[in-house]
Amino acid sequence: MLLAPAWVMLALALFTWFRGRIFPGLLCLGVAGVLVFAWRMANQLEPLYFEVQGDRLEVRLRWQLFHIDLAGARARELTAEEKRHLERLASVGGLVATSGGYDSHRLGEFDLYASNLDKAVLLEAGESRFIVTPDNPSGFVEAVGRLSAR
Repeated sequence: MLLAPAWVMLALALFTWFRGRIFPGLLCLGVAGVLVFAWRMANQLEPLYFEVQGDRLEVRLRWQLFHIDLAGARARELTAEEKRHLERLASVGGLVATSGGYDSHRLGEFDLYASNLDKAVLLEAGESRFIVTPDNPSGFVEAVGRLSAR
């Protein structure tokens, strides 16, 4: 979404440089750089999938892969009220963030990796707290419970 305008600004920068206008070209190049940076930051932590593998949760983000140890972890689905609170917390001007670190008076401090807030699950693993959105929230909570019971 942000890359198309970035390409346009880059083309404008080149066009203005060939016309002998250095400063407007630099300005266009700067705007293109800001657009590429915004695109990269917006997509860097986008969650692609969650998968339970053995005793850990694999979290695949667009540019990163990490694991959460599920040994001794606890998970529960968020209530409808908590989901509404989370949506208000993670949204700005109608846009809802899919990832980030938050500190809430209701949910505490947590990292959010979400694609669908209706499927939000709070995962407490050691000192860390995460809100993830697996495809099957109740199945995920049961799987974490079985791993914790070992």
